[in-house]
Amino acid sequence: MKYITPIKSSYKDDLLSKTYTQIRQEVLPIPTLVMHSVSPTLFAGNWSLFREIFLVDNQVSRDVKEAINLAVSKLNTCPYCIDAHRIMLSGLKQQKIATAIVNNDLNAIADPKLKSIVEWALSSNQPNHPLLQNPPFNSVEAPEIIGAALNFHYTNRLVNVFLDKAFIPLPFGKGIARWIIRKVMVKTGLVGASRNPGKSLVLLPESILTDDFQWAAPNPFIAQALARHAVAIDETIGKFVSQDVQSFVEQTINKWDGQDKGISRHWVEVLTDGLDLRAKAIAKLALLTAFSSFQVDKTVIDEFKSYFPLDEQLLAVVVWASFYTARMIASWINLSQTVLFA
Repeated sequence: MKYITPIKSSYKDDLLSKTYTQIRQEVLPIPTLVMHSVSPTLFAGNWSLFREIFLVDNQVSRDVKEAINLAVSKLNTCPYCIDAHRIMLSGLKQQKIATAIVNNDLNAIADPKLKSIVEWALSSNQPNHPLLQNPPFNSVEAPEIIGAALNFHYTNRLVNVFLDKAFIPLPFGKGIARWIIRKVMVKTGLVGASRNPGKSLVLLPESILTDDFQWAAPNPFIAQALARHAVAIDETIGKFVSQDVQSFVEQTINKWDGQDKGISRHWVEVLTDGLDLRAKAIAKLALLTAFSSFQVDKTVIDEFKSYFPLDEQLLAVVVWASFYTARMIASWINLSQTVLFA
């Protein structure tokens, strides 16, 4: 893991330990969860979001959600997540679907609804795309399907900042490594039987579901996981980022059209020109995370840490920018039109 040092569980009866306990009971302390441990409230919120969306199958099966995870990861060019969720699908005995997504051969997906959902996920960063205006799922399925996409637009950005590019950092033998990891995932429950909903919600207090999350309302467990994580993020970022800087970053993200910013970072220098140095360090990290997370490197991190040295502060800005971008992408989806396959 880069730039931050996760906090290990202790024997204390605190939020960090309670979250670790739930994770160990249900899955594994995987890096995408554990990176949040430098902030116990963000750790609990992220775990709750992950659990209620992915480990509980209500209207949507796990293999459909994993196909969405893989498609969104491919869209966001997250090599670590592509490899991880290709293995997840293989563990669910859906290797053909994984191969079809990775190879961009969607005609190999026999199920027409699943194929349309994957096409929708691959188009989810295009606000005016027809599949976002008329999505291939109904409002009852929306909490799990949109929730899966939102979670991976969020997670991909965090992974690109904090984790290495390769899920399996081996120069050879990837086939054997994938087979071993797949067996471990099945045995530990990372893929497998659905869990009962709501267990994670005891970790954080109940919160009000905001208007932009109303698509989640048909599933009260996912709705509360979203609402509670959003509040945890707002409270954490509010400890050290001024309202003016928050507004500047969020208004800039609101103007994004989903287009790739390219390999140059000149655009972020132009956008942040005129801010004082502390505000600029925050805004640069946040906007690069939002639009070009692969461009966040040691130079950007060092600039930020020269003003804000704590791991919790670094995590908070990356989480805030990632989640704000993901929830905006989710807001582009129009559920008011007649849907396909209802």
